[in-house]
Amino acid sequence: MSRQRQIDLLKRLLHCVDTKTTALADAPWRNDVSVYADPQHLAREQQILFRQHPILMGFASDWAKPGAFRTDEYTGVPILVVRGRDSRLRAFLNVCRHRGAKVAQGCGEARAFSCPYHAWTYDLSGKVIGIPDERCFPNVRNERPSLTELPLCEKYGLVWVIPTPAANGSTGFDIEPWLGGLGSELGSYGFDCWVFYDKRVIPETMNWKILVDTFHEGYHIGFLHRQSLGSILHGNVADFEAFGRNHRLTFPRKKLERLKNEPEDSWDLMWNTTLIYLLFPNTVLMLQGDHVELSRIFPCEGRVDRAVMELALYVPRAPITQEERTHWDKNMQLVLDVVTGEDFPAGRSIQIGLTSGAQTHTVFGRNEPAMIHYHQSMQAALSFPREIREAAE
Repeated sequence: MSRQRQIDLLKRLLHCVDTKTTALADAPWRNDVSVYADPQHLAREQQILFRQHPILMGFASDWAKPGAFRTDEYTGVPILVVRGRDSRLRAFLNVCRHRGAKVAQGCGEARAFSCPYHAWTYDLSGKVIGIPDERCFPNVRNERPSLTELPLCEKYGLVWVIPTPAANGSTGFDIEPWLGGLGSELGSYGFDCWVFYDKRVIPETMNWKILVDTFHEGYHIGFLHRQSLGSILHGNVADFEAFGRNHRLTFPRKKLERLKNEPEDSWDLMWNTTLIYLLFPNTVLMLQGDHVELSRIFPCEGRVDRAVMELALYVPRAPITQEERTHWDKNMQLVLDVVTGEDFPAGRSIQIGLTSGAQTHTVFGRNEPAMIHYHQSMQAALSFPREIREAAE
């Protein structure tokens, strides 16, 4: 984000605080409760959103050097992402070409990957380099010479993967059409220099979109978070801007008003706000002054009321002292206390309420423009799969 845009954003927030206003949608919007409770709707989400959309896998620094790898299967398919000896990052279906077992588990560093079942072996570029007793498999190496590669894009210090092999065999794609003009802003934060500090995997008993919704409005801050965030953030005050199906929501911190007595050239956006980016469909980037919290949220178990959130903390540089580690530990604990201790219990209650038959629709107010934008974007994405497929090609 340019320096002038940062100042303009801070001025808008100061005006909102002074006038007790917030960013507003044109009108309230009603969302059918079936989007949180219908198994067929969930199946469509998994097919389109989690197989045909780019899914953020993490920061590029997670794969800092050749041999660094990480696996996950949150999208419903097993994925292996690894940095090759040529420093290129690649993604594969984590599936042995012999009988389909996983060739890697967890994360770490490797020189090669060997299937535990029959020891078919693959190098860091996915190429088959070993088939025990290969005389029994004539011509098979030519038929299936490597792991099945997935389209991957590494840009702005972030890594995206489309969890379905491209029809044309492409192993890369352009993320820009999916970002809706947000790319340069993401690039301004220098995420390629940030390093991983800590991660938690949090299973939940509610629809995955309720977890995402948690981060989409500040209307509840003054009530649900009165004791935890009430002294830090203004409630029901935010700036909102859409970028295609993505968006930025900016909450002013209470200390923002001190800027009135400081020259504009000293104003700092990150230290005076909480910046929340929604990277459609399931990723939330939270910039919190001196660190970044990354939430990747997925449905799981094929159930409308089961989800998982992978919450990771990234910091500007690896901590050296115990004082630094204590500082980051406290920040991680704060977000856990607020989100898992306050937001998610309320979310579980919402899930029960939405399946009770009390109402056919939820209503989002004009003061919840990010909620409206997100769910309208969701509706559009699920209604027009052809558009999604064309953008991915």
